Amino acid sequence: MNSKKLAIGVVIIAWMAFLFSFVDRLSWTPIMPLAMKDLGLTKTQAGSFMTAFYIGYVITQLPGGLLTDRFGYRKVVLGSFFVMGVFTALMSTVHSYEMGIALRVLAGLGSGAVFSACVRAIFDWFPGKGRSTAMGFFMTASSLGVSVVNLFVPTVAEASGWQASFLVAGLLPIIGLVLGFFILKEKTPSTVQRSQNAENASRFWKDVAGLFKNRNLMITGFSGFCAMWATWGVATWANSYMKDDLKISLVEAGVIMSVYGLTALLCKPIIGILADVLKVRRKTLLFIVLIIFGPVLLWFGTTTSVSMLYVAGAILGIAAFIYSPVMNTFIGELVDQRLVGTATGFVNTIWQLGSLISPIAVGAVLDATGSYFYAFLTLAIGPILAALLILLVHEKAAAKVSPSPELNKVGA
Repeated sequence: MNSKKLAIGVVIIAWMAFLFSFVDRLSWTPIMPLAMKDLGLTKTQAGSFMTAFYIGYVITQLPGGLLTDRFGYRKVVLGSFFVMGVFTALMSTVHSYEMGIALRVLAGLGSGAVFSACVRAIFDWFPGKGRSTAMGFFMTASSLGVSVVNLFVPTVAEASGWQASFLVAGLLPIIGLVLGFFILKEKTPSTVQRSQNAENASRFWKDVAGLFKNRNLMITGFSGFCAMWATWGVATWANSYMKDDLKISLVEAGVIMSVYGLTALLCKPIIGILADVLKVRRKTLLFIVLIIFGPVLLWFGTTTSVSMLYVAGAILGIAAFIYSPVMNTFIGELVDQRLVGTATGFVNTIWQLGSLISPIAVGAVLDATGSYFYAFLTLAIGPILAALLILLVHEKAAAKVSPSPELNKVGA
Protein backbone atom coordinates (compact mmCIF):
# COMPACT_ATOMS: atom_id res chain seq x y z
CA MET A 1 0.00 0.00 0.00
CA ASN A 2 1.49 3.34 -1.03
CA SER A 3 2.06 6.25 1.32
CA LYS A 4 -0.94 8.23 0.07
CA LYS A 5 -3.36 5.37 0.73
CA LEU A 6 -1.84 4.76 4.15
CA ALA A 7 -2.26 8.45 5.00
CA ILE A 8 -5.91 8.37 3.91
CA GLY A 9 -6.48 5.23 5.99
CA VAL A 10 -4.92 6.88 9.04
CA VAL A 11 -7.03 10.04 8.80
CA ILE A 12 -10.22 7.98 8.30
CA ILE A 13 -9.61 5.88 11.43
CA ALA A 14 -8.64 9.02 13.36
CA TRP A 15 -11.88 10.62 12.18
CA MET A 16 -13.88 7.57 13.27
CA ALA A 17 -12.24 7.53 16.71
CA PHE A 18 -13.04 11.20 17.25
CA LEU A 19 -16.58 10.78 15.90
CA PHE A 20 -17.39 7.82 18.16
CA SER A 21 -15.91 9.58 21.17
CA PHE A 22 -18.44 12.37 20.57
CA VAL A 23 -21.30 9.95 20.04
CA ASP A 24 -20.50 8.33 23.39
CA ARG A 25 -20.06 11.72 25.04
CA LEU A 26 -23.28 13.30 23.78
CA SER A 27 -25.65 10.31 23.89
CA TRP A 28 -26.77 11.47 27.33
CA THR A 29 -28.04 14.90 26.27
CA PRO A 30 -30.97 14.05 23.93
CA ILE A 31 -32.44 11.50 26.37
CA MET A 32 -31.77 13.58 29.46
CA PRO A 33 -35.45 14.59 29.97
CA LEU A 34 -36.50 10.91 29.85
CA ALA A 35 -33.69 9.63 32.06
CA MET A 36 -34.15 12.46 34.59
CA LYS A 37 -37.73 11.35 35.17
CA ASP A 38 -36.87 7.64 35.23
CA LEU A 39 -33.95 8.02 37.66
CA GLY A 40 -35.42 10.91 39.69
CA LEU A 41 -32.61 13.38 38.94
CA THR A 42 -32.51 17.14 39.46
CA LYS A 43 -31.23 19.36 36.63
CA THR A 44 -27.94 19.79 38.48
CA GLN A 45 -27.55 16.01 38.82
CA ALA A 46 -28.45 15.51 35.17
CA GLY A 47 -25.84 18.08 34.14
CA SER A 48 -23.30 16.34 36.36
CA PHE A 49 -23.55 13.20 34.18
CA MET A 50 -21.90 15.23 31.42
CA THR A 51 -19.45 16.67 33.92
CA ALA A 52 -18.61 13.12 35.08
CA PHE A 53 -17.68 12.16 31.52
CA TYR A 54 -15.44 15.21 31.26
CA ILE A 55 -13.73 14.37 34.55
CA GLY A 56 -12.51 11.11 33.03
CA TYR A 57 -11.86 12.83 29.71
CA VAL A 58 -9.67 15.52 31.25
CA ILE A 59 -7.73 13.09 33.45
CA THR A 60 -6.37 11.17 30.44
CA GLN A 61 -5.61 14.18 28.19
CA LEU A 62 -1.98 14.77 29.19
CA PRO A 63 -1.12 11.10 29.88
CA GLY A 64 -2.64 10.25 26.49
CA GLY A 65 -0.45 12.81 24.76
CA LEU A 66 2.67 11.57 26.53
CA LEU A 67 1.89 7.95 25.67
CA THR A 68 1.26 8.94 22.06
CA ASP A 69 4.62 10.71 21.64
CA ARG A 70 6.52 7.95 23.44
CA PHE A 71 4.87 4.75 22.22
CA GLY A 72 2.82 5.61 19.15
CA TYR A 73 -0.71 6.61 18.36
CA ARG A 74 -1.85 3.19 17.08
CA LYS A 75 -1.85 1.59 20.53
CA VAL A 76 -3.49 4.62 22.11
CA VAL A 77 -6.32 4.81 19.56
CA LEU A 78 -7.09 1.07 19.65
CA GLY A 79 -7.12 1.03 23.45
CA SER A 80 -9.41 4.06 23.51
CA PHE A 81 -11.89 2.39 21.16
CA PHE A 82 -12.18 -0.58 23.55
CA VAL A 83 -12.57 1.32 26.82
CA MET A 84 -15.07 3.94 25.68
CA GLY A 85 -17.17 1.31 23.87
CA VAL A 86 -17.48 -1.04 26.84
CA PHE A 87 -18.33 1.57 29.47
CA THR A 88 -20.77 3.43 27.24
CA ALA A 89 -22.67 0.20 26.56
CA LEU A 90 -22.81 -0.49 30.30
CA MET A 91 -24.76 2.76 30.78
CA SER A 92 -27.77 0.75 29.59
CA THR A 93 -27.72 -1.04 32.95
CA VAL A 94 -27.79 2.13 35.12
CA HIS A 95 -30.31 2.12 37.96
CA SER A 96 -28.88 4.78 40.28
CA TYR A 97 -27.25 8.21 40.16
CA GLU A 98 -23.99 6.92 41.67
CA MET A 99 -23.66 4.07 39.17
CA GLY A 100 -24.29 6.43 36.27
CA ILE A 101 -21.64 8.84 37.47
CA ALA A 102 -19.06 6.04 37.82
CA LEU A 103 -19.71 4.67 34.32
CA ARG A 104 -19.59 8.11 32.75
CA VAL A 105 -16.21 8.80 34.35
CA LEU A 106 -14.87 5.47 33.05
CA ALA A 107 -16.18 6.13 29.52
CA GLY A 108 -14.51 9.55 29.67
CA LEU A 109 -11.20 7.95 30.65
CA GLY A 110 -11.36 5.87 27.47
CA SER A 111 -12.17 8.85 25.29
CA GLY A 112 -9.64 11.29 26.74
CA ALA A 113 -6.56 10.15 24.83
CA VAL A 114 -8.26 10.05 21.42
CA PHE A 115 -7.77 13.68 20.42
CA SER A 116 -4.02 14.02 21.03
CA ALA A 117 -3.33 10.65 19.40
CA CYS A 118 -5.33 11.59 16.30
CA VAL A 119 -3.76 15.05 15.97
CA ARG A 120 -0.31 13.45 16.26
CA ALA A 121 -1.25 11.02 13.49
CA ILE A 122 -2.25 13.91 11.21
CA PHE A 123 1.00 15.80 11.88
CA ASP A 124 2.90 12.54 11.24
CA TRP A 125 1.36 11.83 7.84
CA PHE A 126 0.62 15.31 6.48
CA PRO A 127 3.26 17.99 5.79
CA GLY A 128 2.72 21.70 6.39
CA LYS A 129 0.92 22.02 3.05
CA GLY A 130 -2.38 20.19 3.29
CA ARG A 131 -2.26 19.86 7.06
CA SER A 132 -5.02 22.39 7.72
CA THR A 133 -7.20 20.68 5.12
CA ALA A 134 -6.68 17.30 6.80
CA MET A 135 -7.36 18.90 10.17
CA GLY A 136 -10.55 20.47 8.84
CA PHE A 137 -11.78 17.07 7.65
CA PHE A 138 -10.80 15.41 10.92
CA MET A 139 -12.59 18.05 12.98
CA THR A 140 -15.86 17.42 11.14
CA ALA A 141 -16.17 14.36 13.39
CA SER A 142 -17.21 16.40 16.42
CA SER A 143 -19.91 18.25 14.46
CA LEU A 144 -21.16 15.11 12.76
CA GLY A 145 -21.25 13.52 16.19
CA VAL A 146 -23.81 16.12 17.27
CA SER A 147 -26.00 15.40 14.22
CA VAL A 148 -25.67 11.61 14.48
CA VAL A 149 -26.55 11.62 18.18
CA ASN A 150 -29.54 13.90 17.73
CA LEU A 151 -30.89 11.83 14.85
CA PHE A 152 -30.58 8.28 16.18
CA VAL A 153 -30.66 8.62 19.99
CA PRO A 154 -34.14 10.18 20.38
CA THR A 155 -35.57 7.75 17.81
CA VAL A 156 -34.07 4.68 19.51
CA ALA A 157 -35.05 6.02 22.94
CA GLU A 158 -38.69 6.50 21.98
CA ALA A 159 -38.89 3.10 20.28
CA SER A 160 -36.93 0.95 22.75
CA GLY A 161 -36.14 3.10 25.80
CA TRP A 162 -33.23 5.40 26.58
CA GLN A 163 -31.10 2.44 27.76
CA ALA A 164 -31.07 1.00 24.23
CA SER A 165 -29.51 4.22 22.94
CA PHE A 166 -26.40 3.55 25.03
CA LEU A 167 -26.11 -0.01 23.71
CA VAL A 168 -25.98 1.31 20.15
CA ALA A 169 -23.57 4.11 21.07
CA GLY A 170 -21.25 1.62 22.80
CA LEU A 171 -21.23 -0.78 19.84
CA LEU A 172 -19.82 1.82 17.42
CA PRO A 173 -16.32 2.11 19.03
CA ILE A 174 -16.04 -1.69 19.05
CA ILE A 175 -16.59 -1.64 15.28
CA GLY A 176 -13.93 1.08 15.08
CA LEU A 177 -11.53 -1.12 17.07
CA VAL A 178 -11.85 -3.95 14.53
CA LEU A 179 -11.37 -1.66 11.53
CA GLY A 180 -8.51 0.23 13.18
CA PHE A 181 -6.64 -2.99 13.94
CA PHE A 182 -6.32 -3.67 10.20
CA ILE A 183 -6.13 -0.14 8.76
CA LEU A 184 -4.36 2.16 11.24
CA LYS A 185 -0.61 2.27 10.56
CA GLU A 186 2.26 4.39 11.82
CA LYS A 187 4.79 6.01 9.51
CA THR A 188 7.77 3.91 8.48
CA PRO A 189 10.72 3.16 8.52
CA SER A 190 10.54 4.31 12.12
CA THR A 191 8.47 6.79 14.07
CA VAL A 192 10.06 9.69 15.86
CA GLN A 193 8.76 8.53 19.19
CA ARG A 194 10.54 5.15 18.99
CA SER A 195 13.89 6.72 18.18
CA GLN A 196 13.38 8.92 21.20
CA ASN A 197 12.80 5.90 23.44
CA ALA A 198 16.32 4.68 22.78
CA GLU A 199 18.35 7.86 22.37
CA ASN A 200 16.66 10.99 23.59
CA ALA A 201 14.56 10.16 26.66
CA SER A 202 16.13 12.79 28.91
CA ARG A 203 15.85 15.48 26.24
CA PHE A 204 12.23 14.51 25.62
CA TRP A 205 11.25 15.01 29.27
CA LYS A 206 13.16 18.27 29.44
CA ASP A 207 11.28 19.54 26.38
CA VAL A 208 7.98 18.39 27.88
CA ALA A 209 8.72 20.45 31.00
CA GLY A 210 9.43 23.41 28.72
CA LEU A 211 5.86 23.32 27.41
CA PHE A 212 4.66 24.72 30.72
CA LYS A 213 6.82 27.82 30.11
CA ASN A 214 5.50 28.43 26.59
CA ARG A 215 3.52 31.66 27.02
CA ASN A 216 1.70 31.42 23.68
CA LEU A 217 0.70 27.82 24.38
CA MET A 218 -0.73 28.74 27.78
CA ILE A 219 -2.70 31.75 26.47
CA THR A 220 -4.17 29.71 23.63
CA GLY A 221 -5.04 27.02 26.14
CA PHE A 222 -7.06 29.45 28.26
CA SER A 223 -8.69 30.92 25.14
CA GLY A 224 -9.80 27.42 24.15
CA PHE A 225 -11.14 26.85 27.67
CA CYS A 226 -13.49 29.82 27.26
CA ALA A 227 -14.58 28.73 23.77
CA MET A 228 -15.23 25.12 24.83
CA TRP A 229 -17.24 26.41 27.80
CA ALA A 230 -19.81 27.71 25.32
CA THR A 231 -19.58 25.03 22.62
CA TRP A 232 -20.32 22.06 24.86
CA GLY A 233 -22.48 23.96 27.30
CA VAL A 234 -24.96 24.70 24.52
CA ALA A 235 -24.69 21.13 23.19
CA THR A 236 -25.67 19.90 26.66
CA TRP A 237 -28.60 22.23 27.38
CA ALA A 238 -30.08 23.26 23.99
CA ASN A 239 -32.32 20.18 23.76
CA SER A 240 -33.70 20.75 27.26
CA TYR A 241 -34.28 24.44 26.48
CA MET A 242 -36.43 23.55 23.50
CA LYS A 243 -38.24 20.70 25.26
CA ASP A 244 -38.85 22.25 28.70
CA ASP A 245 -39.06 25.98 27.97
CA LEU A 246 -40.53 26.03 24.46
CA LYS A 247 -42.51 22.75 24.70
CA ILE A 248 -41.02 21.40 21.47
CA SER A 249 -41.09 17.61 21.08
CA LEU A 250 -37.92 15.66 21.85
CA VAL A 251 -37.65 14.45 18.25
CA GLU A 252 -38.07 17.93 16.69
CA ALA A 253 -35.53 19.39 19.13
CA GLY A 254 -33.18 16.63 18.00
CA VAL A 255 -33.75 17.55 14.35
CA ILE A 256 -32.97 21.22 15.06
CA MET A 257 -29.76 20.20 16.80
CA SER A 258 -28.86 17.89 13.92
CA VAL A 259 -29.06 20.97 11.64
CA TYR A 260 -26.79 22.72 14.14
CA GLY A 261 -24.31 19.86 13.76
CA LEU A 262 -24.65 19.70 9.98
CA THR A 263 -23.69 23.34 9.41
CA ALA A 264 -20.75 22.90 11.77
CA LEU A 265 -19.77 19.83 9.75
CA LEU A 266 -19.72 21.80 6.49
CA CYS A 267 -17.85 24.83 7.80
CA LYS A 268 -14.85 22.93 9.18
CA PRO A 269 -13.31 21.59 5.95
CA ILE A 270 -14.03 24.94 4.29
CA ILE A 271 -12.16 26.91 6.96
CA GLY A 272 -9.34 24.33 6.80
CA ILE A 273 -8.94 24.74 3.04
CA LEU A 274 -9.08 28.53 3.32
CA ALA A 275 -6.42 28.49 6.03
CA ASP A 276 -4.13 26.53 3.66
CA VAL A 277 -4.85 28.63 0.57
CA LEU A 278 -5.26 32.17 1.85
CA LYS A 279 -2.56 34.22 3.55
CA VAL A 280 -4.64 35.08 6.58
CA ARG A 281 -3.15 35.72 10.01
CA ARG A 282 -4.48 32.96 12.21
CA LYS A 283 -4.72 35.19 15.25
CA THR A 284 -6.92 37.60 13.32
CA LEU A 285 -9.05 34.78 11.94
CA LEU A 286 -9.52 33.27 15.38
CA PHE A 287 -10.49 36.61 16.89
CA ILE A 288 -13.19 37.18 14.27
CA VAL A 289 -14.82 33.76 14.53
CA LEU A 290 -14.72 33.78 18.34
CA ILE A 291 -16.08 37.29 18.87
CA ILE A 292 -19.25 36.57 16.85
CA PHE A 293 -19.95 33.32 18.74
CA GLY A 294 -21.29 35.05 21.88
CA PRO A 295 -23.98 37.23 20.21
CA VAL A 296 -25.13 34.33 18.02
CA LEU A 297 -25.48 32.14 21.11
CA LEU A 298 -27.65 34.78 22.81
CA TRP A 299 -29.78 35.04 19.67
CA PHE A 300 -30.45 31.29 19.77
CA GLY A 301 -31.25 31.42 23.50
CA THR A 302 -33.88 34.14 23.01
CA THR A 303 -35.52 32.64 19.91
CA THR A 304 -38.96 31.16 20.58
CA SER A 305 -40.24 30.57 17.04
CA VAL A 306 -39.74 26.97 15.89
CA SER A 307 -39.07 28.00 12.28
CA MET A 308 -36.50 30.60 13.39
CA LEU A 309 -34.82 28.03 15.65
CA TYR A 310 -33.83 26.09 12.53
CA VAL A 311 -32.13 29.23 11.17
CA ALA A 312 -30.59 30.26 14.50
CA GLY A 313 -29.46 26.68 15.15
CA ALA A 314 -27.78 26.47 11.74
CA ILE A 315 -25.86 29.72 12.26
CA LEU A 316 -25.00 28.76 15.84
CA GLY A 317 -23.53 25.49 14.55
CA ILE A 318 -21.10 27.46 12.40
CA ALA A 319 -20.20 29.90 15.19
CA ALA A 320 -19.74 27.15 17.79
CA PHE A 321 -17.32 25.02 15.78
CA ILE A 322 -15.60 26.99 13.03
CA TYR A 323 -12.75 28.09 15.30
CA SER A 324 -11.66 24.55 16.19
CA PRO A 325 -9.65 23.45 13.07
CA VAL A 326 -7.76 26.75 13.07
CA MET A 327 -7.05 26.62 16.79
CA ASN A 328 -5.89 22.99 16.70
CA THR A 329 -3.44 23.62 13.86
CA PHE A 330 -2.34 26.79 15.69
CA ILE A 331 -1.45 24.70 18.76
CA GLY A 332 0.59 22.18 16.78
CA GLU A 333 2.63 24.97 15.22
CA LEU A 334 3.53 26.50 18.58
CA VAL A 335 5.80 23.55 19.44
CA ASP A 336 8.34 21.20 17.91
CA GLN A 337 6.53 18.56 15.86
CA ARG A 338 7.83 15.66 17.96
CA LEU A 339 5.92 17.15 20.93
CA VAL A 340 2.63 17.70 19.12
CA GLY A 341 0.86 14.86 20.93
CA THR A 342 2.00 16.01 24.36
CA ALA A 343 1.24 19.69 23.66
CA THR A 344 -2.18 18.79 22.30
CA GLY A 345 -2.96 16.64 25.33
CA PHE A 346 -1.75 19.36 27.71
CA VAL A 347 -3.70 22.18 26.06
CA ASN A 348 -6.78 20.03 25.56
CA THR A 349 -6.73 19.34 29.30
CA ILE A 350 -7.18 23.07 29.84
CA TRP A 351 -9.77 23.29 27.07
CA GLN A 352 -11.86 20.44 28.38
CA LEU A 353 -12.05 21.92 31.86
CA GLY A 354 -14.45 24.36 30.21
CA SER A 355 -16.47 21.41 28.91
CA LEU A 356 -16.33 19.80 32.34
CA ILE A 357 -17.47 22.82 34.37
CA SER A 358 -19.97 24.32 31.94
CA PRO A 359 -22.80 21.70 32.03
CA ILE A 360 -23.03 21.61 35.82
CA ALA A 361 -22.56 25.39 36.15
CA VAL A 362 -25.43 26.06 33.74
CA GLY A 363 -27.52 23.45 35.56
CA ALA A 364 -26.92 25.34 38.81
CA VAL A 365 -27.92 28.64 37.13
CA LEU A 366 -31.14 27.01 35.93
CA ASP A 367 -31.92 25.55 39.36
CA ALA A 368 -31.32 28.97 40.94
CA THR A 369 -33.15 31.18 38.41
CA GLY A 370 -35.37 28.89 36.35
CA SER A 371 -34.41 31.06 33.36
CA TYR A 372 -32.76 29.79 30.19
CA PHE A 373 -31.90 33.39 29.28
CA TYR A 374 -29.45 33.55 32.18
CA ALA A 375 -28.16 30.11 31.23
CA PHE A 376 -27.30 31.24 27.68
CA LEU A 377 -25.91 34.53 28.98
CA THR A 378 -23.57 32.52 31.23
CA LEU A 379 -22.41 30.56 28.19
CA ALA A 380 -21.99 33.61 25.92
CA ILE A 381 -19.38 35.19 28.20
CA GLY A 382 -16.95 32.40 27.25
CA PRO A 383 -16.25 33.05 23.55
CA ILE A 384 -16.02 36.81 24.08
CA LEU A 385 -13.23 36.25 26.62
CA ALA A 386 -11.66 33.70 24.26
CA ALA A 387 -11.47 36.29 21.47
CA LEU A 388 -9.81 38.85 23.73
CA LEU A 389 -7.27 36.33 25.03
CA ILE A 390 -6.18 35.21 21.56
CA LEU A 391 -5.09 38.79 20.81
CA LEU A 392 -2.35 38.35 23.43
CA VAL A 393 -0.62 35.54 21.48
CA HIS A 394 2.54 36.61 19.65
CA GLU A 395 1.74 36.02 15.97
CA LYS A 396 5.31 35.51 14.75
CA ALA A 397 6.03 32.81 17.32
CA ALA A 398 2.84 30.99 16.39
CA ALA A 399 3.29 31.31 12.63
CA LYS A 400 6.45 29.24 12.33
CA VAL A 401 6.48 25.48 12.05
CA SER A 402 9.77 24.18 13.38
CA PRO A 403 10.32 20.51 12.56
CA SER A 404 12.86 18.76 14.72
CA PRO A 405 16.11 17.32 13.34
CA GLU A 406 14.80 13.82 14.13
CA LEU A 407 11.82 14.38 11.82
CA ASN A 408 14.08 15.35 8.95
CA LYS A 409 16.08 12.14 9.40
CA VAL A 410 13.03 9.93 8.92
CA GLY A 411 11.65 12.05 6.07
CA ALA A 412 8.54 13.13 7.95
